[in-house]
Amino acid sequence: MPRVNELYGQALDESIDKAELRNAFCPFMKKPCDGGGNRDMARWKANEQPLSSLFDTTVGDNGDGFIPCGVCSIRFSGRSNAASPENWAICPRRLLTFECGQNVSEAQRPLVRRILQLAGFQTGDMVSAWSEISLRDSTKGFNYRLDYVLQKSGGAPVIVEIMTASTSGGNKEKLTDIKSAFCNAVLFAHGVQPDLGDSPGVNVRQVWARMASQLIVKSEAANQWGGRAIWVIQDTLLDYIRKSTGLPLDKFRSHDWTPCEINVISANLDAPEQIELYAGPIRPSGTHSGWLELLTAPGIPDKEALTKKLSPEKAVAVLEP
Repeated sequence: MPRVNELYGQALDESIDKAELRNAFCPFMKKPCDGGGNRDMARWKANEQPLSSLFDTTVGDNGDGFIPCGVCSIRFSGRSNAASPENWAICPRRLLTFECGQNVSEAQRPLVRRILQLAGFQTGDMVSAWSEISLRDSTKGFNYRLDYVLQKSGGAPVIVEIMTASTSGGNKEKLTDIKSAFCNAVLFAHGVQPDLGDSPGVNVRQVWARMASQLIVKSEAANQWGGRAIWVIQDTLLDYIRKSTGLPLDKFRSHDWTPCEINVISANLDAPEQIELYAGPIRPSGTHSGWLELLTAPGIPDKEALTKKLSPEKAVAVLEP
């Protein structure tokens, strides 16, 4: 069953610092947690028990606001199949954030270094970062939000997109929704209750659907602006996508870290130095595969596979024009 693995950047074990939890501080952004990818689903009023007394009075503006959900990752236990690896990041800040400026956490330093190199920045460059930039042009049918935009003075913009698994809905009655899981994790961390309880699982297919719909467009935009787009995705999520969809990602692996029109970085949550690049052109060119090939069906079943399931007795309705 899935369980909360990290709370405000700390593993839920005997070494957890309870004093640090009281400030709802994110060690990756180096500032108060903003709820990450769960900010809307786990809104807990700062003056509401049983959590209010476990946080500093400054969290949630002295009780007038909300305690940010500090669940960084979810752990699966008791199952060993490919759909359930050990740890899944559900907050994008856990995998990567530029909010901390030069004060990058040790867990993210190798990844940040690789991204800046792949973006083409050099030692000594002063690179500015902007987050959650909405760009809309109704006349051109462009309406997207960019996770991060990096740019040095007078240089081309570099888009950085972060893809982590989202949580499934869970069950409120069984207390396995993300809000209940967050509450139970805080109570467990403070020793108020002996059992951590279950959490919602992860929704990985939804992530690939969202990524696939943006992969080409954002990369084309960045390329046209003279820069490039870099996608950062957790390796376990990428591996699940590869196995469940049959995507031949290995043909895009770049051992020499040469960038191309589309660049996808695979990052490991527990081994920061374990980073890989998958890069290639948008469209096939000569003997080189193109990323557009990944958005087509790897194979179509014979029509008979469908028609044998269409028995008249199983029809839900018979219609007349």
